Amino acid sequence: MRCFNQFIMLALSVMLLAGCVNRPLKNESEVNYQEDILLKAKNYNGLIAMYRSWLRQNDTPESRLKLSRYYYLAGDYKSSLYYLQPLNMGKDMRVYILQAQNMIALGDYGPAIRVTDKMLQQEPNGAEAYNLRGVALAMSGKLVEGKASIERARELFIADDVAINNLAMIAMVDGRYQEAVGLLLPQYLRGKKQTQILHNLVLSLVKVGDRRYARNIVESEGLSKKPAELIEAMASISLRAKGAS
Repeated sequence: MRCFNQFIMLALSVMLLAGCVNRPLKNESEVNYQEDILLKAKNYNGLIAMYRSWLRQNDTPESRLKLSRYYYLAGDYKSSLYYLQPLNMGKDMRVYILQAQNMIALGDYGPAIRVTDKMLQQEPNGAEAYNLRGVALAMSGKLVEGKASIERARELFIADDVAINNLAMIAMVDGRYQEAVGLLLPQYLRGKKQTQILHNLVLSLVKVGDRRYARNIVESEGLSKKPAELIEAMASISLRAKGAS
């Protein structure tokens, strides 16, 4: 009887596993429908699985670019670059942007700068190219050049919150946390609450000694279930860029 019960449990397990396998998607409309659902939930692993399955039968540049984008959003930068490789010979600016973003995330600032060079050859007034170039320069220790590049991106009308957050990041890397607070706090008070802005603002507040306000933001924005531990961890963070003095 015991063996029979074990057999039943095994059979049920197999059925449950089989039931979890995604059925093949039939067409682009179905892909788009599933993508919308997964995006709303920010289920990047689900999006990766879906596009990997779709690409087995429909390997198009657009689908490959989406797969690479979702790998990037999931934090798997090497996989994102890997799936971008067949698209490297194209001139799609979105490919260059994603390449540079991945390289910056991996700390490969020199290659990222070279990618932005290619972008600027194609679009001399490309705001995103100047923005990414500025981030890569700053993180490699060239803070003055990085700031100038991001300010140029702002002149070319990149989104204000993007430029301001990156200028604040440069100030933070240079240890000028009060300046970073001055840049980020007005954005926060105007309702700009992107994750990067919130984290950079809280870190800067901690560094200038305003832990109470930092904790208020952590609690009100639900950044952590353990605000005190997060703030203590932030207090020990050093953002000095490679090569910065």
